[in-house]
Amino acid sequence: MVDKPKKVDRRIARTRRSLKSALIELAAEKSYEQISIRDLTHRADIGYATFFRHFRSKDELATYCMRAVISEFFREIETASTMHEECYAVFASLKEHQDVCLFGLSLPRDHPALTPVFDDILKWVATTYAARDEVSIPFDVAANHLINSALEMTRWWLTDGQDYSFEQMSVMLSDLVIKVTESVALEHRTKSPRG
Repeated sequence: MVDKPKKVDRRIARTRRSLKSALIELAAEKSYEQISIRDLTHRADIGYATFFRHFRSKDELATYCMRAVISEFFREIETASTMHEECYAVFASLKEHQDVCLFGLSLPRDHPALTPVFDDILKWVATTYAARDEVSIPFDVAANHLINSALEMTRWWLTDGQDYSFEQMSVMLSDLVIKVTESVALEHRTKSPRG
């Protein structure tokens, strides 16, 4: 699970927001590989050395941007009482953070900036679910299926499917991906009512 963010000095938060905006803006203009730290600092209007007081690399900045969105997903999911509410919260956050999500989804799955994000998601799945005793599907296979199916549905919705509302996508994610995977391979660790 992603650690809860610590209170950050306003100046630090402002600089990080500027760098995040710079990265997302530049990623819409050219490929991630073409973006230099000089490009980022110029766009964010900060000094070159300032970048390194906040992040060791461009990948670390990218991971920071994506982890912020994933942390919000997890917070929203924790307050939801039903599976449909959880899925709705995810799609509402996706819409709100569409630029960061599209950026993350544009990177190859094995990109170094994505690896820590996928590790966080996998840890969340592992704390949320256990393998069903009566099935032969290993937990890692089921978790991988759940995560990648949800990501592909997300990618499709953000790029082509926004004719569908949050409510419709919530039902589809819940019924097509989560309920099916739960029914054949995963058991919710908490016995709280979910519908």
